[in-house]
Amino acid sequence: AVVSTQSTGEAEAAHSAVQGELEQLQKQEQDLEEEEEELVRECNKYEHRLAEVKEQQTCLDNELRYAHKELEKLKKTNIFNTVFHIWHDGHFGTINGFKLGRLPTCTVDWEEVSAAWGQTALLLYSLAKATNFKFQRFQIVPYGSQSYIQGETKFPLYTHGGLRLFLDAKFDQGMVNFLDCLKQFLDSIEKMGTFNFPYKIDKSKIGDQKGFYSIKLHFNSEEQWTKALKYMLINLKWALTVVAHSKRDK
Repeated sequence: AVVSTQSTGEAEAAHSAVQGELEQLQKQEQDLEEEEEELVRECNKYEHRLAEVKEQQTCLDNELRYAHKELEKLKKTNIFNTVFHIWHDGHFGTINGFKLGRLPTCTVDWEEVSAAWGQTALLLYSLAKATNFKFQRFQIVPYGSQSYIQGETKFPLYTHGGLRLFLDAKFDQGMVNFLDCLKQFLDSIEKMGTFNFPYKIDKSKIGDQKGFYSIKLHFNSEEQWTKALKYMLINLKWALTVVAHSKRDK
């Protein structure tokens, strides 16, 4: 009876030990399942994040391709032609829509002529800046419709017309000085290669083998003055094209 009781106690102890191990294994299994669920959640989170990153990367790649295309477009764009549009309207040369000149058959307000001169001064000033060119003797001061040439004194590139226009020669001298600056700039371009501008400048006159015309108003006709201004704008249009191409090729 004693042996039987002892065997029963040992069996119960063994059963209890096995039960404990079983519970421990079940607990470990539960912990592993929880860890697995946590890992699955983390994997799903990282996969979701990865998908977001890939989508962002695709967007960035598309934006980068678009930026490269726009850059190529800008490289091919003549920025000076965009900002300074030189054209013609009948006998008039025009810059940004402003007529430069006057005719007996077509009176142009002096305000428009002065505005055109302001745009013309700004263009030559900008071309010189873009090429690091320095004018001799004069400085171009672009100031809208009140632009001027600074030399020993101030020479206006604007006028209000009237009797004062014929009594004061400073406007004439301002235009002559501007033509001087333009010749300096054009000469510097021609020295760099075989390029030649369509119209030559000789002091206060501009023209070709067919004839030269004075840029002065005094002792001149409006027709010849307007033609001289038109020739000047044509040379400027060629100059801005040359500068734009040289910038683009660098």
